[in-house]
Amino acid sequence: MLMERYARGDLDAFEELYRRYERRVYGFCLRFLGDPDGAADAFQDVFLRLIGARHKYEARGRFAQWIFAIARRVCVDGVRGSRREAYHDDSPRAAENTVGVDPVESFAYKDALQRLLQRMPAEQREVLLLSRYYGFKYGEIAEMTGSTEAAVKQKAYRAVQSIRRTRRDETGRRA
Repeated sequence: MLMERYARGDLDAFEELYRRYERRVYGFCLRFLGDPDGAADAFQDVFLRLIGARHKYEARGRFAQWIFAIARRVCVDGVRGSRREAYHDDSPRAAENTVGVDPVESFAYKDALQRLLQRMPAEQREVLLLSRYYGFKYGEIAEMTGSTEAAVKQKAYRAVQSIRRTRRDETGRRA
């Protein structure tokens, strides 16, 4: 495992971990915080914490679960420390990687989704991001958040209902 190799001093293993997780962790921080500057700070903090904890790391479960638990804590602390305004990326790059979808429609969807994410409570937002965007199972999210699986499922359900309700209110039709 890469993290175990890094803990033993293999810097190439760290570089590989960074390469594998940099986009996913930054993307999570950006979606969670809604602010590119805050996300960059959080991202940096995640990897600094990873470096600091390398000698304490125990391979219980997936590494992805461990690093996203760190990212989640950093982002929650960031939200508690200061409320940030929602980030709306209006650059053409925002919709670049969407295959088979009109870039204008893709941008509008991503922008609307980011606004919806920023409106919902942080607990719902984190569960939605971790489950839907990053593929963690509810049990894994429960471990990361120190919650029960049932509570995580409830938060996910409420997050989806919140999005549907908001979209329905905005469009005047069922989402």
